Amino acid sequence: MLLEGGAARLVGIDGSPALLERARARIEADERLRAARDAGRIELDVGDVRSVRRAERFRLAILAGVLAHLDGPEDALRTLDSARRLLERDGVLIVDMLGPGALPPHDLPLSVDWERSLGDRRVVRRSQLTRHEAPEGMRVDYRTLTDRVEADGTITRLPASFRLWYPSPGGLIGLAEEAELVVEAAFGSHDLDPLEDESERCIIVLRRPTSTSASGMG
Repeated sequence: MLLEGGAARLVGIDGSPALLERARARIEADERLRAARDAGRIELDVGDVRSVRRAERFRLAILAGVLAHLDGPEDALRTLDSARRLLERDGVLIVDMLGPGALPPHDLPLSVDWERSLGDRRVVRRSQLTRHEAPEGMRVDYRTLTDRVEADGTITRLPASFRLWYPSPGGLIGLAEEAELVVEAAFGSHDLDPLEDESERCIIVLRRPTSTSASGMG
């Protein structure tokens, strides 16, 4: 969609080489994306979102589902500051994450949440979720056990665990202002509905401050 919207060049940054390989595979399998890559319009690079440094500047930066995987307000502030430094003078930063209405309302015990047949295999995933509410937002401990059952009954168990962090919309806006970004708009969905307590998305549109708005901030 960004290419269709007129983007001359896209740069995708992620800290995981494995996920970038998945992105490369998707690009290779799509004729339009592959042509854009071959024309030099798409670049993928390994990098830490908290400290990205590039020579060029961009009209648009997007942090989609990024902040939840950071370790809290300090990392989020570093990431927002890093993104601001990548923007052109009138550039826009969009932060897109789960909204208040999509956050888990209570802890969940370990239980089956996903089951599917893949060829001769049956894959079953069990998940457990524990919440920790704090002034800086909600932290969620997430644990999964994925069983891959072969046709002969052999089971391979793949455990995984990670922690997510979800700042409140007000907390996120406060961090953005601390990173010297100006809030232009806030939405509760990709259809641009208002951001409310029941919204399933939290989408904040930010800009680098102009000299006028910067002086007005005191």
